[in-house]
Amino acid sequence: MDEEIPGRLSPYVRRPERALLPGSPAPVPLRRRIGGFFLFRFLTALPDDLAGAVAALLDPFERAARLAGRLLHGPALRGGWASGAGRFALALHGFHWTHWQAETEGPAGMFTARRGDGPGGGATVTARPPWGRGDPARGSHTAVCALRRVPRLRRRPGRVDLVFADGSWLALRMGTRADSARLRAVLGPARSTAAPGAAASRISGCGPAGTRRRVDARGTTQ
Repeated sequence: MDEEIPGRLSPYVRRPERALLPGSPAPVPLRRRIGGFFLFRFLTALPDDLAGAVAALLDPFERAARLAGRLLHGPALRGGWASGAGRFALALHGFHWTHWQAETEGPAGMFTARRGDGPGGGATVTARPPWGRGDPARGSHTAVCALRRVPRLRRRPGRVDLVFADGSWLALRMGTRADSARLRAVLGPARSTAAPGAAASRISGCGPAGTRRRVDARGTTQ
């Protein structure tokens, strides 16, 4: 599928530290951090900008709602920032830091999925910045991944989970139900994040040293 599908990183993925972001943006000065505090913004906006003052007061409630949503939806990234999922998420953040954008709802991107060649080939997902669509000079990040099976109580129409070769995974939020369905169709059937070969080891009955064991008719291991 060469068509680009708009989406974004799940808003329930915890934001990385600034030092981990590609390009290592400069730390925010103390004066700017104080100016971004909701109470300070409320006091400075109150005389002339009533709407801005109200928005500043709503900021703590929005943060509380985001925390409640994270508790309800569960983790949206597993494996750490050094894993395949973490590098994919950092690449999305890096697109926006390049253009001095830091979004609180998860950085957006354009996603292209492609099936691997041959029966054993894995699918790949390429993420690009949302601006400059069709420009070959845009930055991109490509990773081999598959579709992760989302627990039933945490499934959402726009949610698509990607699991990577090292077992790490992350959640994306697509714009529409149709966009998420198209991405799932290319990646194929969802699978769990259980370690490959674990089930085969249980079925074959191999011992810890790799010795094959036999099970008699009564179920006794020999």
